Amino acid sequence: MPGCCETRLGKDDDSVEAVLAILRGISTGLEEEALTSAVTRAMPEPFQRRKAAAELAPDPRVLTGEGTCSSPGIVRLIDILVGEGARRIAAPTCPHCGVVSPLKFGRGGVRCCRRCYDRPRRVQCSRCGREQDVSTRTPDGEPICGRCRYRDPASHGECGECGRTAPVAGRDEGGAALCRICWRPPLATCSVCGKVRPCARAGTSDPICGSCYKRGHKDLCAGCGQARVIAVRTDDGEPLCQMCGAKREACSSCGRIRRVTGRPGGRPLCRTCYRKDSSLLRPCVSCGEVARPFHHGLCPRCALPGQVKAMLSPPEVPVRAELEPVAAALTRGKPELALKWLEGQAARKLLPALAAGKGPVTHDALDQLGPARSTAYLRAALVAAGVLPWRDEHLAAFERWLPGALAKVSDDQDRRVIRSYATWGPLRRLRRESSRRPLSRGQQVTARSDVQAAIRLTGWLRERDLSLVACRQAAIDAWLTSAEPGRFLAHNFLAWCTARGHAGDVEIPASTKEAARAVTFPDADQRWSIARDLLHGPGHQTVDRVAGCLVLLYAQPLTRIVVLTLGHVGETPGGLSLALGKDPVVIPEPLAGLIRQLTARRRGHTAIGRAEDSTWLFPGGQPGRPISPERLGARLRRLGISVRAGRTTALVDLAAQLPATVLSRLLGVTLGTATLWNQAAGNTRAGYAAHVARRSASRHQAPGGPE
Repeated sequence: MPGCCETRLGKDDDSVEAVLAILRGISTGLEEEALTSAVTRAMPEPFQRRKAAAELAPDPRVLTGEGTCSSPGIVRLIDILVGEGARRIAAPTCPHCGVVSPLKFGRGGVRCCRRCYDRPRRVQCSRCGREQDVSTRTPDGEPICGRCRYRDPASHGECGECGRTAPVAGRDEGGAALCRICWRPPLATCSVCGKVRPCARAGTSDPICGSCYKRGHKDLCAGCGQARVIAVRTDDGEPLCQMCGAKREACSSCGRIRRVTGRPGGRPLCRTCYRKDSSLLRPCVSCGEVARPFHHGLCPRCALPGQVKAMLSPPEVPVRAELEPVAAALTRGKPELALKWLEGQAARKLLPALAAGKGPVTHDALDQLGPARSTAYLRAALVAAGVLPWRDEHLAAFERWLPGALAKVSDDQDRRVIRSYATWGPLRRLRRESSRRPLSRGQQVTARSDVQAAIRLTGWLRERDLSLVACRQAAIDAWLTSAEPGRFLAHNFLAWCTARGHAGDVEIPASTKEAARAVTFPDADQRWSIARDLLHGPGHQTVDRVAGCLVLLYAQPLTRIVVLTLGHVGETPGGLSLALGKDPVVIPEPLAGLIRQLTARRRGHTAIGRAEDSTWLFPGGQPGRPISPERLGARLRRLGISVRAGRTTALVDLAAQLPATVLSRLLGVTLGTATLWNQAAGNTRAGYAAHVARRSASRHQAPGGPE
């Protein structure tokens, strides 16, 4: 006789197979594994699957759009199958309003949407006269809607924590009233997600946290038509999300027509003025500082350590020793911005995952938590605080990308050759440059393009039954005339293979830089007109003024502008100097005054990490790092400045006036590049050395000597 576990397992398998048999008859187009996963996700319990099989056996049309009388498990199964792209599966429409919406409620023996479920239960509010849900009742039993209840002075009280008069959201153990800022539901294990969080119905068998409650109480917004959490309703009872439901009125402080964020004292205030309103300021119950309370009467500075600890450890459990430096790093920034970052999706995923790990926090541990983009902000904060050592992220990104790119090469011989080239060519070049200065995104993109060009060339040859060793110049010429993208980028790879015997006597001509130098402003005065507007025009930020002038007047690339620090700026008897190359350049007014303003007022946009410690002249959005060239270029493009054309025009103009040696030492370009620009500008300066020699001789000529 089989054991009880074996009997239960057999029944479970039979219930799944019964539902799968019905799905196979509908021809959904999904694989068997996808169907099995959908059934178990929608109906995790065996009794749910047996009930669904009994409902579907007499009429499978329930799955094709007629599921208004089905059980909740079948409704969930339909939603999952539709999301997987199953054919012939259709979500049922609400039988009362005809709208495709989650049918999670019952009315009249059929399933319906939340809006139709609430409609019969609405009554006329005794205060405003609208048909609304009953939020509370007067002592005489008259119904009151939620909006009128919120505005009713009788529902307001003095908060026992922060002391302000506000609607009562709950009460503490002693019965004192608490506002919605200070009141927090008790901690419990959410019956939906299984996490220990503040939950409603904490004393019952099915507590639910705020996130799960919102996910299950969405509806189609009558304003934007998207399924979102409903914040308010129109006078006709139509649901509106937060964005569509916020009314636009004239702000009582600034007078602009904006969405109303709050009404302290009955005055409508926009988001900006609401944050600055003095009526919201209260003394912190911990430090006494007058600020806007974050929760439980604590100011943001006092609330931040507790919020960080709550995300790095379970309740009433101390933060493990390896995470204490992380907690200290997260509390170094501006409290308001740090708290806002902690409420974001990235922080809610990364910090609990980091707390669940073991051992010290390393770069490899962060790489395992998620994509580089989601961990970049946290990594930058830990590096700026000294918790992690500095790492060149562009080099690390290329090293992560390379194995996946090589795995796509089907031929083993080609894969070995490309791996050797990538290791001793682009990767070695990136490592050498990284040891001197941080890499730029352009250098990483160039290295990727070289490897991708090699992969495309070998794949193109294999499609024609050719190899690198057997191909001739005719095949390479055919490759160059094909429609393959980046054909000339394979020059470095083919030259490397030819030098090491992996390919015959073939070559791809190297591309020149003439096209890059040819991109200039069509009008010679356009550069000066833009520079004049940056120096004297109104409405420009100091960051844009200085960066644009460095491009238009001193031909600086964005990759060099963003890495300027306070150490590059100096004061000399002749005025302010800026070290762009080996010899500092004396900056004239008014640009010198703008640079002084930038050094005094510069600020980054970091939410975590102490931005005041940064020495970057152009601090960025990540802690301890400058603004990215892409971001700075986007700011200049919004002002109508083409960085490439502006820098090229400036280089041509300066190269026509200065010799290559001076151009190299002042602007930081190599001597070879400066010589090429001299030639492009028609300035060979053949007599420059003789002119310097004559000038030196005239200075040393004795007084009274021959004329």
